[in-house]
Amino acid sequence: MRKINKLILLVIILFFFSTITTNAQKVYKQNPGFIFGFSYGYNVSGGDLSTRFGNNFKIDVSPTFYFSGSNISVGIEASYIFSGKVKEHSFLNILTFDRHVINNNGTFATIQTSERGVLFGGLISKIIPFNRNIRTGIKIEAGGYLFRHWISFKTIGEIRQLTSDYLKGYDRLTGGLALKEFVGYQYLSEKSKINFYAGFEFYQGFTKSIRGYDYDKASVDNFARKDLLYGIKIGWILPLYIVKNPEEIYY
Repeated sequence: MRKINKLILLVIILFFFSTITTNAQKVYKQNPGFIFGFSYGYNVSGGDLSTRFGNNFKIDVSPTFYFSGSNISVGIEASYIFSGKVKEHSFLNILTFDRHVINNNGTFATIQTSERGVLFGGLISKIIPFNRNIRTGIKIEAGGYLFRHWISFKTIGEIRQLTSDYLKGYDRLTGGLALKEFVGYQYLSEKSKINFYAGFEFYQGFTKSIRGYDYDKASVDNFARKDLLYGIKIGWILPLYIVKNPEEIYY
């Protein structure tokens, strides 16, 4: 609950700063500046990823930079993936014959599994405008990323096999490179009060096991994977523009 309250407070603070305006509201349209994107999305798993996990949610932070008079931006993006749907049960070898788990104290324990993942990389985007505002319109984006995903365990009662180095044989940590494409719409208000983007994104991950050896299967995992994600997301933008007059600040 505390984490949720902190997140809500952060969103309120960022929204307050994004709604600040100055006397020169239209200067920004051609000026260089940083565009900070904060987005939330929902993804459908595909390819080899769909055999391990179900659909997931994703939170993104993406600071990018627009050059002067340009509708092209470059930047970086960091994403956190999470889901409660895990299809692959990697701990079956520690279950009893009646499918119970015994903890270190010799009593029954409970295991909850979830999906976790991260994406981090660089991107470039271009806006196809409909009018003189060159940074509002159809947004096309592409990027290259480092991609990792794994099974996260939460246990009630400590289980030796799912702690310390033993966990590496069960968490299915997988990583590699990924490509991303995004098509959507971006809107930057002339008065800087409404700034957002929304659209469809696609990821193609070329990954393999980082752990190498799976304890439950007693074998080495050297399988080349193709992990896919298809999703929608909506983002809120905090623009910070650079001007020649140091006495004026534009948001």
